[in-house]
Amino acid sequence: MKLFRIGFPPALITALRLLLGALFMMSGGEKLLDLKYFALVIAEYQILPSLLIPAVALFVSLCELLCGTMLLLDLFSRISSSIMLCMMAIFIASITNNLMRGLEHDCGCMEFLSQWYGLKEEIGIGPIVRDILFVILLLPVALLGSNRIPWKKNPT
Repeated sequence: MKLFRIGFPPALITALRLLLGALFMMSGGEKLLDLKYFALVIAEYQILPSLLIPAVALFVSLCELLCGTMLLLDLFSRISSSIMLCMMAIFIASITNNLMRGLEHDCGCMEFLSQWYGLKEEIGIGPIVRDILFVILLLPVALLGSNRIPWKKNPT
């Protein structure tokens, strides 16, 4: 039996990689600039012990910044997008958990959007739908992107 495989043009993978890379790089960078605020947002989720919150805030910020940078540079794109897929799943689960518990607070997702466009990022269905959209956009990059390693030569 022949398996059907949907082909994605390389230009589409490149466009997705660049778009998502820029978004994640900006998101991680802004969190790093105000790590204390981001830690407060994480605390509002009431999921982690307070002792872990500063480390998780730093880890999430650095991970977004690094994965975004790697996507922009097309280095380890499959790995970077796969890491971001895992993070999106955690974000979706965390927001859903808080909605089910009736908690209302800042999402902590992309503060630059609220600064530039006046959009308030409260937890709710909007951030969940946005993160699901990111999952859909990340999947082709995770499956079909490159895992280019600059210091290894391709076999000829």
